[in-house]
Amino acid sequence: MFFFGNKFYVIFISIWIIALYFIVTTFHSISNNDKSSEKRIEFLQNELNLLRKNYRETQSNTSSTHYQWEELKHELTRVKRQLIDRSGAKTIPKQVPSLEYEQLRRKIETQARELSYFTNNELQKISEKLSENDKFKWKQVIERFNDQSRVLLASIRNLTNVDGYQSWREYEHKSLSKLMQTRLNSLQNPSKPCTDVKRLICKINKDCGYGCQIHHVMHCFHIAYALGRPMILFSEGWQYNRGGFDQIFQSPSHTCNTSMAYNVSIWDQNETADVIEIPSSDFLKSLKDFMPMAIPEDVSERLIRLHGNPFVWFTGQLMKYLLRPQAWLTQFLEEKYNTLKFETPIVGIHVRRTDKVGTEAAFHDISEYMKYVEDYYIIYKYQNPNINVSKRVYIATDEPLVFDDARTKYPDYIFYGDKSVAKSAQVNSRYGTESLKGVLSDVHFLSLCDYLVCTFSSQICRIAYETMQQRTIDGAWRAQSLDDVYYFGGQHDHQQRAFISHKAVKSKEFSFERGAIISAEGNHWNGFSKGSDKANNQSGLYPSYKTEEIVRIAQMYHYSEINPITGSVQHSPTGLTDACYHKADSHFVTCAQNGDIYVFDRNLDLVKRIRCDGSCHCIAVHKRYLFVGTKTNELEVRSFPGEKQIELQRRIQHSNLTDASRLAILKALDDYVQTLKEEGRKQLLILTQDRSKYKTILANLTAQGLFLLMEKDVTIRCRRNDHLQITIDEKNFLPDDSAGSVELYAIGEKIKVSNTTEARLSMIFNQILPEIRQKLFGINQNRKYHD
Repeated sequence: MFFFGNKFYVIFISIWIIALYFIVTTFHSISNNDKSSEKRIEFLQNELNLLRKNYRETQSNTSSTHYQWEELKHELTRVKRQLIDRSGAKTIPKQVPSLEYEQLRRKIETQARELSYFTNNELQKISEKLSENDKFKWKQVIERFNDQSRVLLASIRNLTNVDGYQSWREYEHKSLSKLMQTRLNSLQNPSKPCTDVKRLICKINKDCGYGCQIHHVMHCFHIAYALGRPMILFSEGWQYNRGGFDQIFQSPSHTCNTSMAYNVSIWDQNETADVIEIPSSDFLKSLKDFMPMAIPEDVSERLIRLHGNPFVWFTGQLMKYLLRPQAWLTQFLEEKYNTLKFETPIVGIHVRRTDKVGTEAAFHDISEYMKYVEDYYIIYKYQNPNINVSKRVYIATDEPLVFDDARTKYPDYIFYGDKSVAKSAQVNSRYGTESLKGVLSDVHFLSLCDYLVCTFSSQICRIAYETMQQRTIDGAWRAQSLDDVYYFGGQHDHQQRAFISHKAVKSKEFSFERGAIISAEGNHWNGFSKGSDKANNQSGLYPSYKTEEIVRIAQMYHYSEINPITGSVQHSPTGLTDACYHKADSHFVTCAQNGDIYVFDRNLDLVKRIRCDGSCHCIAVHKRYLFVGTKTNELEVRSFPGEKQIELQRRIQHSNLTDASRLAILKALDDYVQTLKEEGRKQLLILTQDRSKYKTILANLTAQGLFLLMEKDVTIRCRRNDHLQITIDEKNFLPDDSAGSVELYAIGEKIKVSNTTEARLSMIFNQILPEIRQKLFGINQNRKYHD
């Protein structure tokens, strides 16, 4: 019986070996840039070879071997799912996570981290009050809690590997990035001559370091994007490179340069000027809604779903465009990458020393950084239990001694970095091209790390974090600050919303109700944050876990010439600025700035509009069908207008055009006749200047009017300079520019006889008008009656 069972097990193992061989070799053929996945495959291949060897040598320990097979099977299934996700990322994924799911997933991780901060802090407080014997036991409790917290975080982070949405996240990240880069290129290189568009200038030489200057330029660029004005950067005599910004990075624009920046007005003094200058955020009088940390409304829903900190991602895209390296800088960074033998996974730490400590930042020992480095690697190990990882750390610092300190205290880590860069970053040698190369090198390698531990009070740390988002799908969680939360100079209040009410327990805390808006000032990384409830005039500490971030959304310039689905720029022959353009047989299909789709039928000279109200965009045309992409990434099929509908519309359009043409002709003829009448009136003015003739005319017209009225009491209205030997209405006169004669009124002005020369002209003119028209325009063939 045992022999039969053992034989069956041998056959089972043989089948598994063959199956696993094909699975592993299949995975090996799929291109995958994720180094951790490649290492898993390598590990699985090694395990497979080891099991083959064990199988040949012995068939004992079947239970242990079975366990290894099951573990290997589970790991292969997981890697296969990840690789399939990646291989399908080139097409639009069918499975799209809901906004609520993505927000909840991130919220769970945030809550887990806040729980860890709070519990660790409270346990440490208790430990300090214990005896030495109890401290040892209590230390084990703390270590146990930390270990469970790490397991929890590992499980949460692995959710993205198994929920089936990773291919969508990768696709959406690439799609949004392409859209942003196309918009920025369109902004900086307008289709019109640069002098014909409103533009914005920014001066890089702010009195501060590299990180501060770059964030100042980013502040300008953010405003430029929001206003739709190309940014012209002034960098001549730059502290870090006298030759200017363009020698280090590619020019922000190929069509707009400093020679086009004239008649400049300061922005907050004249916002509508053709050329405005953005001053330092320190001197701006007011903050517009669209200023940091706001994101564009038209992509806000996509960004909030994709990323845990949408503004950081948005800023990373601005930085990606503006800081495109020159060829020499790209080569320099590649050579350094190879020299360092840079590998992942790796954690980057940025250690500030020298002039910053004691002024804008506190001193932090290397152990404070390494605590979070250790956490990351333990969590990574729990996420990938079968991978042997070398613990690597990249150090960026302005103090060379930090390298020796780290290597002495943490010998089981591999430390990367460059002491010469640390030396060049010191105060006496900070400005200059060599120092700049060092800063650029540090920022570059920090951004390539899988996790950052630094102080967000540092501009360099924040630039590295922002740059990291260009590469990672959702890297909001991939940083731990030892002091401030992330912020952007010149920003609006950092606001959070309370989703749980709080009643103050200690004197330093303040109470608030659910729904209260909290202005956050900082996270103490101990379970509490500092802030204020301005509506109730309260401030102090509050539990971090009871609030959530508010994403500031603002209306910005709409880049309607760019398709938000494909991220491409196309133009129609109609001269419209279009989201898309397609020619199909005898039709042109185009999308106007308001988002509506227009179908032009060249044969019938007809236009058909499909209303979208900005919610859809044409993707493709096939025969008589439109393929329309919606804002929710769904695909709709809409047909061209039918033939009967087209014919009806053509007739209506033809009728409308005919009527409009007829009315235009009649108006032109009437205008010409009226000019003749006006000429006659001018001749009357000449006539009334002859006093002898005018006296007779005036008397006759007055008498005629009296005979018409046949009343005893009559009021006569004439010009001021007409002298009649009768009672004249001295309260009301005819206009001074009148040709003269009189108006007569009787029975309290209920009866009026206008016997002015203009009135007589009008009467005569109307009587002979048909003859005038016939003389001018000929006989009207359509006229049937002439009486």
